[in-house]
Amino acid sequence: MDDDKLIFWTGAPGSKWSAASYVLSHTSKINIDISDQTPERCYIHPKKFGGIRHVGSYFGPGFEFGHKFHEINTLTKNNIKEEINKAFDGTHPEKFKIIRCHQFIYNLDWIRDNFPESKIAIVWRKPEVSWNGWITAGGFDITHPNYKEYYKDEQTAKTLIYEEVYLGAKWIFDNNMDVNIACNNHFKQRWGITFKSEEEHIATYIRSLEGFFRNNPDPYKKIKYDTIIAYYNF
Repeated sequence: MDDDKLIFWTGAPGSKWSAASYVLSHTSKINIDISDQTPERCYIHPKKFGGIRHVGSYFGPGFEFGHKFHEINTLTKNNIKEEINKAFDGTHPEKFKIIRCHQFIYNLDWIRDNFPESKIAIVWRKPEVSWNGWITAGGFDITHPNYKEYYKDEQTAKTLIYEEVYLGAKWIFDNNMDVNIACNNHFKQRWGITFKSEEEHIATYIRSLEGFFRNNPDPYKKIKYDTIIAYYNF
């Protein structure tokens, strides 16, 4: 696995980082390994969210992989790559890997300096929006990934989410990152991801990122365009 095929993907709980990464995995502009998107790695959000799912691998304490990734700066590069490889079937070393970990946000400087050929993406929403998004989407009832070990209780989770959002905004600013609204036109223009019908699977995810839920009495009412994707070294 070459360093330039790694995408270190981060965002606070409730940032819609899962939906954004799932949409990106459908691009044809870069070849992304989706072998981690297995049936057992799935959580379906409540019906009001349009059937959006958490799919694929997650890294971090309490998650399936990367139990020490909150302290990634204490690990060797070989240790890190070995752990990443566990999430994929190993048949496509040439493909890009999206490595999702909330706690990357604490060590992005170290990741940038030690993986200079790799890419970094931050998905960002305001702290109060992220908190509300996470808790109303299930919070500790979310089964994939499981938040109970690291985020412990609601007060701890809220404190950590606000902290992660702050650090995300700071890193975006300090590193002059390319910032984009996660919307239909962004995915079309930058990544060549399109859909012809609102009924298509990928359309549901993109519309969720925009805040458009077609099954609502007024699907336009909750459009916010409040999810940002910031890219580094892409």
